[in-house]
Amino acid sequence: MAAISFDPRINRQMSKNSHGVIIEEIEGLIRVYKDGHIERPPIIPSVPCNVATVNDVTAKDVVIDKFTNLWARIYVSNRSGTLPLLVYFHGGGFCVGSAAWSCYHEFLANLASKASCIIVSINYRLAPENRLPAAYDDGVNAFTWLKQQALNGPPEHQWWLSRCNLSSIFLAGDSAGANIYSLQRGHEASVQLQSRVHDKAFVFQGYHLDPAFLRRRGTNFV
Repeated sequence: MAAISFDPRINRQMSKNSHGVIIEEIEGLIRVYKDGHIERPPIIPSVPCNVATVNDVTAKDVVIDKFTNLWARIYVSNRSGTLPLLVYFHGGGFCVGSAAWSCYHEFLANLASKASCIIVSINYRLAPENRLPAAYDDGVNAFTWLKQQALNGPPEHQWWLSRCNLSSIFLAGDSAGANIYSLQRGHEASVQLQSRVHDKAFVFQGYHLDPAFLRRRGTNFV
């Protein structure tokens, strides 16, 4: 999984700005003001797709829906032959995160290289500007777009489509991203891809601090 580190200096710089009363805050990640202004400090840098992390992977950004600003960063291993496809949704509690974050860029580029696959990393809309189910809708639209590419992809996408084995599709995500992809399995937009999709739920034993979890000690949660 991608390693995420935070720079506390960014939060101090953000605190110098004033837009009135803060109504919601996750320190260092997001502030929501009463006047509607939202701040997300760049604690994790966003990087362009051409930032090289490994030599044998090509990465490009592709627009999926220009009206909702839905886009994806696509990673293609330069190894010969057709390659399986991994569709990835980043985490961030539905409120932060980006397919352009350096941690995801490095992680997925290395994964594409080591697993010899193509990765489509979906950059979905964030709350609270785009309230749920906007992120889920973006997941559905991403699958609709993927189905369209499989049926009749345009010439400008052949750089990855011509290498892609669309009979072998894997789904993955972390945190909120895992929640998004898990809900795509039964949606009408992905029905025609169902027979091609492989996924697996990984179960982790962790520290459950919420009272609802503490009442269920010894239980594994997905």
